[in-house]
Parts: sequence; C-alpha cells; structure tokens
Amino acid sequence: MTNRPKLAGEQSQLFSRSADPDACARARARRVARRLVPALAASALAFLASSSARADGEQHDSAAFDANRGFHLGLGPTILTPMRDGGPYGGGLALDGRYGIEAGPTVIAPGGRLGGYFISSRFIGLAMPTLRITLPVGPLAPFVVGGIGYGGITNPGENGLAVLGGGGLMIHFGHIFAIGAEATYQTITNTEFKSIAIGPAISFGG
Repeated sequence: MTNRPKLAGEQSQLFSRSADPDACARARARRVARRLVPALAASALAFLASSSARADGEQHDSAAFDANRGFHLGLGPTILTPMRDGGPYGGGLALDGRYGIEAGPTVIAPGGRLGGYFISSRFIGLAMPTLRITLPVGPLAPFVVGGIGYGGITNPGENGLAVLGGGGLMIHFGHIFAIGAEATYQTITNTEFKSIAIGPAISFGG
C-alpha cells in the first residue's frame, strides 16, 4: 500500500515528460539533425568535387591552354639592348620551334631556337635546344624559357657556349590570335657578347 502512491507519482512524471510538447519537438529536431547533417555534408563534398573537376576542365579547355599545346613555329624581330651604359644596340630575327605537352596545370614545350643579330657591324648567330614552360591562367599565358647551345660572332671570328634565359607573357584572344612579348638574357662564353633581347610576339593559329 505504501508503494502505490510512489508508483503513481513516477507514472505521472513519465506521462508528464512524454506529453510535454516542447520535449517532443526537441527530440524530433535532434533526430532530423542527426539525419540531415550527414546528408548535407555529403552533398557539399559532392558539389565541391564536381566544381573542382569542372574548373579544371575549363582551364584545360581555355584558349591559352589549347593554344600552347602541340607544334608551334614562329619568327619574330628582336632588339638587343646593352648590358652596360654606352654599349651598342643591335637587332635581328629569332626563329623558334617547339612542341607543347600538357603537364598538369602547365604546358612543357621542348624545342629549338635559331637567332641572327647585327651589332656594330658584327653578326651574331645562335643555335640551341630550348625548353619553355607555360602556366595558362584564363586568357593569359606567362612563360619561362631557357636554352644552351652554340654561339658565334664574326669580325673577328669568335665562338663559345651560348646561354639563354628569360620569360614573357602572351595574351590570347580566342583560340586563333594572341599577342605578347619576351625578354631574355643572352650571352656567349669566351666573348664580350652579353645582352638583353626584347621582342614582341604575335601568334596566329587554328
């Protein structure tokens, strides 16, 4: 007999808790949250992955990226500026050939360069293999280039190891037309030839 009021009180408390609308609402909210949070996280991860893949695909299909892949042959004017004050200026032409290979976010292009310049009645000839690395970003294609090979100078005759290093920037307007510029340091060992070569670049492609 003495236990019955206590039992009745406990049943009353349990009934009161279960019938509390706020407690029921909070319990339902917790159950929904436990199911919804993992689903939202999975959806967010899937969206980020698809966005990253789409952006990567768009970059690799951009005009700058597409224009730097494959075989390219170009001929352009070059101005030679002196490395010291009062030195002579010169100019000439440079013929470049390269083959661009996709390598992640860059295009690596092994190739070769032939250059012919005149400075102070002296002819300077360069012939070397080169390597050009381009990092296309939208319509822009900044690049670095380097090479090492043979160099010779006339009047009087001198020759040595020709070294070239520098870079430039191309701006692509669609997949056909691009303009830009290049600046390189060029020297021939065992000679006095040391110069900065600056040249515009215009590219047409299909």
